[in-house]
Amino acid sequence: MMFTFLFQPGRNKELCEKLERDIVLHLDPVQRAIQKAYQVFETCLREGVEKSISSCEEKLHNFLFPRGNKGGYHGTLKSVFKNGGVSKTRKGKQINLNMKLSSFLTGSVDKEFRKTFPNEQKCGPFNGVIDKFSLDTESLKEKYKDVKLQLIFLQTEEERIKKKLNKRIRDQKKIMYNNLTETIEKSMQECYKTAAGYSGPGMLEKMRETVSRHVHESKGTMFAKAKNAMLSHLLRLQVEILKTMKDTLNNSIDLSLRTNCQAIPDVSAELAMVKKIYKNLKNSSN
Repeated sequence: MMFTFLFQPGRNKELCEKLERDIVLHLDPVQRAIQKAYQVFETCLREGVEKSISSCEEKLHNFLFPRGNKGGYHGTLKSVFKNGGVSKTRKGKQINLNMKLSSFLTGSVDKEFRKTFPNEQKCGPFNGVIDKFSLDTESLKEKYKDVKLQLIFLQTEEERIKKKLNKRIRDQKKIMYNNLTETIEKSMQECYKTAAGYSGPGMLEKMRETVSRHVHESKGTMFAKAKNAMLSHLLRLQVEILKTMKDTLNNSIDLSLRTNCQAIPDVSAELAMVKKIYKNLKNSSN
């Protein structure tokens, strides 16, 4: 069965232009929220770098010369250095020198990280600014009744892309946070390899001296690199979020509203399915 939509090119063009303006308008708060988070993280990490530079050698000394050690610690250090800064005791306790060295950096952003990327689904990332994004297609259905189905499609696409981005951000936040320690780990690999190669008399002293010297000589750049790695990741995430939302929605407008077809098949069943999918997406996001 076929029926004809009375497409009005002028009204369609008017609607498309309005939606495109709204995309730009409503993406602005998203961009500002991410930029604000970037600035806060930059401040926190700058303080973390300063604390790391001033205190890392003391933390390293406490690791290399633990209190109450009764001997045999050279074997523990050997294992740590041989395995890239990470090892396990006989009791299964993990020893991670990389995490100890990056602890001032991770500690500087912990509070802000929980605030910016909360685990609770009701409060989305960046203070929920992505969840708040809306082209308000619901209010347009009355004025543009002839393209109601297309507006429902846009509504569904909007919810779908927000859900997809929230999942993407949840995945990326772990990578971003772990970047701090992983960058330190990469910076330490060469000295770990050298230290692990010692054997025989004086091995313990040589291992300690090698790692201590490396940290002392590289601390001025090592922690700054870790800071920059995380901030660069956040910048790339910002670009990805804004581009994905803009491109997806503009493409959806093109597909649904910029068409020359005058007659389309009866899609009442498909309309019901679209409404059902939209409802499920909305409930899932809540």
